[in-house]
Amino acid sequence: MAARLITGPRIIGGLLLLALAIAVYFAVRQAPVPVEVGEVSRGPLLISVEDEGETRVANLYIVSAPMTGQLRRVPLKPGDPVIAGRTVLARIQPIQPEPLSSRRYAETLATIRALTSQQAAIGARADEARARRDLAERELERAETLFRRGFVSKAALERARAERDRALASFSEVREAAEAARFDREAAEAQLITRGQGLGSTDVVAPVNGRIMTVPQESERVVIAGTPLVEIGDPARLEIVTDLPSADAVRIRPGAPVEIDAWGGDRLLRGQVRLIEPYGFRKISALGVEEQRVNVIIALSEPRDAWERLGHGYRVIVRIAVSSKPAVLRVPVSALFRQGEGWSCFAIDADGRAQLMPLTVVAMNDEMAEVRNIDPGLRVILHPSDRVRDGVRVKEQSY
Repeated sequence: MAARLITGPRIIGGLLLLALAIAVYFAVRQAPVPVEVGEVSRGPLLISVEDEGETRVANLYIVSAPMTGQLRRVPLKPGDPVIAGRTVLARIQPIQPEPLSSRRYAETLATIRALTSQQAAIGARADEARARRDLAERELERAETLFRRGFVSKAALERARAERDRALASFSEVREAAEAARFDREAAEAQLITRGQGLGSTDVVAPVNGRIMTVPQESERVVIAGTPLVEIGDPARLEIVTDLPSADAVRIRPGAPVEIDAWGGDRLLRGQVRLIEPYGFRKISALGVEEQRVNVIIALSEPRDAWERLGHGYRVIVRIAVSSKPAVLRVPVSALFRQGEGWSCFAIDADGRAQLMPLTVVAMNDEMAEVRNIDPGLRVILHPSDRVRDGVRVKEQSY
């Protein structure tokens, strides 16, 4: 009877110790870490380069002033249609003469008086030269008559003829000098003209069919030759230009497919690379970094109806395909993280624990990465936090 009483308390004490141990175990045991899970799969992988682009008219004509003059107000507005050889884009008139200062006016009057006196003096010399000419002609007539009658020698006749020729030449010289003096006086008198529109205006006509894109010079003003007046283009012939870093530009080939996004429509547009310009240029990025950039020209593959709301100078986002693989072993990029010089991820083993797995990444885009050294179908942890470590129990959770 005494033995039974002793054994009962022992059993109860053992059960209490077992319950305490179980309670301590559950209290100390770490709860599983909730994680988001992805899967290693096989499928296509498209590697692309993404950057901002800008639409532009394929052939933009900048019409400039052919001469210096007074530009009349340009009546055309952006969007107006123009016809080659018929639509008058602008009209340029001669510039109004400059007003004369008091000093310049007095100098001009003095010059006119001096030229008038010079003209009068040359006129007197012309009268003298005319008299010598007339005398030499009469002397030559008498010498010819006497020579025919045998009263003068041939030498005397030749001297008379030479004297006549000298008189003619002298008169012609003085007459031309008188004309020059008259023109000089008229040029000086023209300096006094302060009003007038000259002899007419010059019309600048459209060189091609299209529409007015911009009118840099709209108001009336004085322009010099070469000043841009209007820009003409055909909005139905748009292309896209994007400047890429030179390291990205060398990876692209003409004809590469392009996706055009964020242009304002409800779907992506398609295009293809038409040209990679061979000349690079230097550009400062928004972060202040100096880069070598290259212009890449993209042609739209969609019909006009799909993008008719686009115009010249609109902003778009372009994604240019660099390479495309139909079936590769791929892992979500959000599962990858750097470990030393390589890449790794956390897979989930059969016991529901995180397993650290180094990977070889071949290529990646914004969503998927082509990898090696991993089995397809394996579940991997997406966006692993600092709580996820090798061997930690995890629990899949949907977000």
